[in-house]
Amino acid sequence: MKEAAKLNMMNFSFAVSYNNQCEVYMEKILIDSKKTGPERWLIDEEELGRDRDYMLQIYPSKARLIMVLIEDSCDRLEYEGSSMFAEYPDKDTIRGIADRIYDKVKYRDDDDSLRHLIEVMLCNEFFVRRCRYKMRRKFF
Repeated sequence: MKEAAKLNMMNFSFAVSYNNQCEVYMEKILIDSKKTGPERWLIDEEELGRDRDYMLQIYPSKARLIMVLIEDSCDRLEYEGSSMFAEYPDKDTIRGIADRIYDKVKYRDDDDSLRHLIEVMLCNEFFVRRCRYKMRRKFF
């Protein structure tokens, strides 16, 4: 019987904790909901951008160099009708971009793990830019 009461208390404390987190979250939504239109989303995008920039700063030096090259490649693809914004980006296009970046940064004859890292980082950058593109298209 004591164990059942203890479990109920644990569930209750979890529910209280969860409800408090939800209240804080709902309070933030109510504050943000006073803003209307695209401004509300642009502020969130700025916060996410600052957080992303910080995370990029703590990448290892080799990964930061690769990221600079990836961002440069993606900057050149950031236009209406680009393969980056296709519904299903072409795997060969991604591999081609990754291969060009790999040729610039390789330091040994063949390093598949580095090539795979570049492809993963490139796919992630595609994802980030596609999300931003879709969000902006909704409002502008």
